[in-house]
Amino acid sequence: MYLSELNIKGYKIFKSEFNIKLNEDLTVLIGENGCGKTAIIDAIRLLLSEDEFGRIGISESHFHRPLDKPARERGEESIEVNGIFRSLSDIEQSAYLPWLDANDNTKAYLHKKIDNKQNNRGWFNHITWGGESVTGIFEWELINAISCIYLPPLRDAESKLEAIRGSRLSRLFRKDKPKRGEPKHNIEEKFEAFNKDLLDDTAISSVNTAIKKYLKESLGNVLGQDAIIQFAETSFDRIVERLRLLFYPKIESSTKAELFRDVSENSMGYNNILYLATVLAELERLEEQSTIHKILLIEEPEAHLHTQLQIKLLQYLKEQSKKSKIQVIVTTHSATISASCGLNAINVITVKEDGIPTSSLIANINLEPDSLFFLERWLDITKSTLFFSKGILFVEGIAEALVIKELAKKVIKAHNNGEESSPTTLEDYGVSIINLNGIYFKHFMPLFQGYELDKNGEPRAAVTYVPLRCAGITDCDPQPVKESIPTSGNPCECGNSQSRDYAKELIEKGSEHCRIFTNLKTFEYDLALEGNNLRTMYSVIYKGYKNKLVEGAKEAKAKSEDDWSAKSEKERAEESFQLLTKIEDSGKGEFAQKLAYFLASGAVTDFLVPKYIEDAIIWVTKMNTKET
Repeated sequence: MYLSELNIKGYKIFKSEFNIKLNEDLTVLIGENGCGKTAIIDAIRLLLSEDEFGRIGISESHFHRPLDKPARERGEESIEVNGIFRSLSDIEQSAYLPWLDANDNTKAYLHKKIDNKQNNRGWFNHITWGGESVTGIFEWELINAISCIYLPPLRDAESKLEAIRGSRLSRLFRKDKPKRGEPKHNIEEKFEAFNKDLLDDTAISSVNTAIKKYLKESLGNVLGQDAIIQFAETSFDRIVERLRLLFYPKIESSTKAELFRDVSENSMGYNNILYLATVLAELERLEEQSTIHKILLIEEPEAHLHTQLQIKLLQYLKEQSKKSKIQVIVTTHSATISASCGLNAINVITVKEDGIPTSSLIANINLEPDSLFFLERWLDITKSTLFFSKGILFVEGIAEALVIKELAKKVIKAHNNGEESSPTTLEDYGVSIINLNGIYFKHFMPLFQGYELDKNGEPRAAVTYVPLRCAGITDCDPQPVKESIPTSGNPCECGNSQSRDYAKELIEKGSEHCRIFTNLKTFEYDLALEGNNLRTMYSVIYKGYKNKLVEGAKEAKAKSEDDWSAKSEKERAEESFQLLTKIEDSGKGEFAQKLAYFLASGAVTDFLVPKYIEDAIIWVTKMNTKET
């Protein structure tokens, strides 16, 4: 049994019905700020009446109100949270009989509705029910059998680990507490004996005598009270509430009792790990007969943790979710965590242009096995921000990744007419440049393309996909590459048939979100072919490499002063061919870095952007409405 699906309506960011699918073991919710990740966690807490830090409660601000209306206006008429549980075993079906689906006994429903109307106590009227009918008998024991624990972001782990009433640590001992009518626990008997022995100690007895003397003298026998010094109360609850969690700097040092430290001396990150360890220990120790399902909700587990600890923690949570059958739901802004949890664990929350959030569980996208393997290894190595953006610009090499960021500024400025209030960079549009180090669009774009092909190659709408705008920039690589000198009027036959055919398919099959843009030859060649760009690129060659240039320095300097815009396209093509050879000899990556620095300095104003790059930038930023 696990919470497989959640439907939310009228709650916080969710005006219309929002649906999210969850995994049986680990689900990691990622997405931009304000997309609703915390609201999803709070909706689960609301549905299951989680009270780890006091009941979540409902206030007027929780009822959805459009951002374009005054805050004083009344919110939605009601909040509705509906949960669907799946994979119920025979025993679970018997226990949750009132919740079951009439046609599928492995599925159960739980609902909560809160009306935007307060009673005379100031509380909002609400109703909770299970199953398909609101009129059925509801038993709270069924919700109580689902143990849900919530760990908030930026949690104060130190205070929660303190020796106080109801402490995090004391909860671990609930299973051991003697029930009414049972003999005292062995711990209670030991504390009683210890306190009795203390009274025989000379130091303790002398202080006790002195206190009693002054109490009697000040108030007398009639009004006076008595007092006694002892080590601690002897009831089981009070004993365990006085326990403290200590830490040792290294694992092996725990054998040396004198090396302990108080948690106040520990780092915030490690205290968070200690805190989480007590939570997992509590979930493990829950009574099996009274706990049917366990859910652990964690917001931003990366808080105060360095990269290696983030990786280790998520891998451990993933293992525990399977081993201990705990459904773990995590929210994060960490690319490290999203790369460490496995692609199928990720659920991407995005907000569409109309402001409506949507969710995409990667496990429900029908990725080919080789693509899934490739993407998981790639994410693990790159720790990419692939899913943390509003748009993605895929490039096939380091040169494009370095230079296109500067080229985009020119395109954006020209398109927005240089208006000060307009976006000026790809970052302003929330677009990430992702370097694929190859032509791997077929692995990546199925996440976003929005269709699948059946056995006959015909498209059908994808059940699940991530609705992010994607543009791929790739080289045509005409054959043979080295000898080809194409122009716009005389292009060469494309040698990159894989990208060419896929680009055509995306348009023909009606992909709403993905496009691939191709040039005449290669990135550097096409850059050089535009206007007077050869002048700038030869300036980079001469100024950037003049200490290395012995032969050809004078020629490079002369070409950096020539007016190439006055020459024919054929002449520029032949010179671009020569320049490409020089760049390849000196290293494309180093040249791209120096060119990007040159462009960023603002010294060049007439550098033109090739149309295929301009089209890609306009597509991914949605700057024009006439998209093709």
